[in-house]
Amino acid sequence: MYSRIVLALDASATAQHAAEHAIALARALHASLRMVCVVDVAGLAGALAEVSRVMSDDARLLLDDWMNRAAQLGVDVSTAIVETDRHAPRVGDAIRAEARRWDAQLVVLGSHGRSGVGNLMLGSVAEAVARDSRCAVLLVHPGDAQGA
Repeated sequence: MYSRIVLALDASATAQHAAEHAIALARALHASLRMVCVVDVAGLAGALAEVSRVMSDDARLLLDDWMNRAAQLGVDVSTAIVETDRHAPRVGDAIRAEARRWDAQLVVLGSHGRSGVGNLMLGSVAEAVARDSRCAVLLVHPGDAQGA
């Protein structure tokens, strides 16, 4: 079914819940799991380089923690920190680009389930990934049953 799964990860509770699902799925399917954090450099226009470095350091700590959890369960896992750029100016673009680059068959990410005006004002990474992805996408909502 799926042998290459990308997990989009950040520090939100919803993303952490999605990580549990992705690890359980990768373990059950004996699939490789690629955990990805996006540093939104494009959104930091004019910010100090130090801010980007701190965000990358935080992403590395988060990825290392989840990678260790998955590895302890026997999952073949790798990680990547990707940055937004002129080719992938939004977080959703960067996630899709990494999924294509890694030849993923499934992308797993958390979704807060916003719609309507809230979605228009806040934007939706989950919606952007699901709408324009070339592979299957699993959206995990905060109320979904725990995966791992």
